[in-house]
Amino acid sequence: MRLWRRLGDLQQGQFTSVCGYGPEQTNASLHFHNDEQRSPVHLGKAFGHFSCSHPGLRIAKLIEDMQLTGTGRVSKVEEFEVANVESLRLGRDADKIACVVDPAGYYWEVLERHERNVSEALCKVMLRVSGDLDTHIKFYHEVLGMRLIRKAHLAPGHHECAYMSYNPSERDGTWIELLLSDPAQVNDKGDGFQFIAISTKNVFQTAESIRKANAPILQDVGHFPGTSITSVVTQDPSGWKYVFFNEDDYQRDVESRQHVH
Repeated sequence: MRLWRRLGDLQQGQFTSVCGYGPEQTNASLHFHNDEQRSPVHLGKAFGHFSCSHPGLRIAKLIEDMQLTGTGRVSKVEEFEVANVESLRLGRDADKIACVVDPAGYYWEVLERHERNVSEALCKVMLRVSGDLDTHIKFYHEVLGMRLIRKAHLAPGHHECAYMSYNPSERDGTWIELLLSDPAQVNDKGDGFQFIAISTKNVFQTAESIRKANAPILQDVGHFPGTSITSVVTQDPSGWKYVFFNEDDYQRDVESRQHVH
């Protein structure tokens, strides 16, 4: 993963690092906010994990680098036969999987694949949800515009999950895994993970579509705080926030603040 830019005041210890496997104009990116003046972040139990995979990723090398630098820790490593039934059932078309924890405490599912390319290395975000899973699927389809890739049970007798994406294939783009969980877990969102941002060509039309679907609007159309990017904010039935950014505004913001300091 590459650091693309930093925004804010580095001297005061208040800044945001924008990272990703490709340019943020075309790829998914993560925005890590650092604030040395605030108390430690409470991650809660609702957020699940990120997943990443790219052709050059090798878990043995990842573990070696983590040990050398003393950053993060390895939770577990699983090996599968190539594209075996169990790994495919779990939505993990991988030969080897490692679960690692980064220095901030976020879990990462690292997928090692051989000779199978994916279009986006930051391939999944897992969120815990509660209530009726079909209600969530309807929100992600009608409000966010995603399609249901499939539903599955992680194991017999365990919670059900749904995989949502803007792409028809699990090997393309970044997809969302919704894991049906206990309400107590879902309600403990902490103050770490904030929202998922999605670009839209017309934020006003997007806001109107949200209203027609009777979904909540947490922040109506206007400039996203601290930026000149026009946005609208909604949330799913479990309280996960989604920010729709005007695509042209976001591109201009990236172009005007591209330097890494």
